Amino acid sequence: MEGFESVLMGVGYAGLKQAGNDILVVYLKDSRPASILFTKNYVKSESVLYTMQNFSGVLRALVVNSGNANCAVGSIGFEHAEMMAKRVAKNLGISQSEVAVFSTGIIGKPLDIDGVLRGIDSACFSLKPLDLKLASETISTTDRFPKLHAIFRNGIYACGFAKGAGMIHPNMATMLAFMFLDAETNKLREIHEITNEESFNSITVDGCTSTNDCSVLISTSSKSADDNLLTELIRELSLSLAKMIVLDGEGATKIIKVSVINASSKQRARALASLVANSNLVKAAIYGLDPNWGRIIAALGSGSERVDINKLSIKIGSHTVFDQKPLTPDSEMLLSYLKFNKEVLILIDLKEGNSEWSFYSSDLTPEYVNLNARYST
Repeated sequence: MEGFESVLMGVGYAGLKQAGNDILVVYLKDSRPASILFTKNYVKSESVLYTMQNFSGVLRALVVNSGNANCAVGSIGFEHAEMMAKRVAKNLGISQSEVAVFSTGIIGKPLDIDGVLRGIDSACFSLKPLDLKLASETISTTDRFPKLHAIFRNGIYACGFAKGAGMIHPNMATMLAFMFLDAETNKLREIHEITNEESFNSITVDGCTSTNDCSVLISTSSKSADDNLLTELIRELSLSLAKMIVLDGEGATKIIKVSVINASSKQRARALASLVANSNLVKAAIYGLDPNWGRIIAALGSGSERVDINKLSIKIGSHTVFDQKPLTPDSEMLLSYLKFNKEVLILIDLKEGNSEWSFYSSDLTPEYVNLNARYST
């Protein structure tokens, strides 16, 4: 891929999924600075624990298996993660300390490590230029479509791929995202943390936080650039991938963007936006094309943050449905907005300050229940 000639990848088959490749190896021709953000779930996959323990801020390769979370299987899970890193390092002639391991899939089932190691061998011995679509497909589980995005601006490239569809909640969750930046900065970690909060940590599908999720940002060249530009690129890249994850929320038909504006602080705006974005009643209403603003108000008042209803204004799209009192917008226009827009905006104006935050959610559909009722069987 243009701009990322130093990044190679290979795929393999371990039999962890019913069909398709399930092992991905990404190889960097040189050791490069990287940032990894891990799930905040107290129960972590053994692959996450291995990488947390061994990551030093520099990467040369990463290996991902899909179809098995390598989680809650005891000490053998940590041993398997270590074996995966060791095999990649041996095959590629690099240091094991510069190999990161990631897993995604069903919890509580030990890896077929022999199959995984064979898949790693295949991946390592079939390296080719970075293919974002193939990489995303390889690490997917219940995903309905691959998630990838690339940007070029002012001579700098940024690109990435991800997986994730259900069990998505702030602090990431059942998602893996790998992003590459064609530049170097001593603020890589800071840029990663800032943009991660605004994207992968501001999405929700079902309010469930996973054991395996990670976000990875790798600098692939020594090219210099303005940090503001790099932040802008990674913000756009991570938000694009995050919104794809929301749209692919198991059974989802729409993205819901909940924006709280004119709040007294960003923390307050975020907390209130999260309440609305996580409300199953709001999510079901959007699926049913029902502009039920009463559910939005109820969600706003359900947390620890007080809301002054005598200042409050709520819009669905450009249609004001409440402004200190109920309003009656054009019902046909509002229904048309809900029906024909893939992304639905709920705009909440607190009229108390100048801070804002946006949270992204998906609608709640019968297909979500059907899929998750049969996930492990």
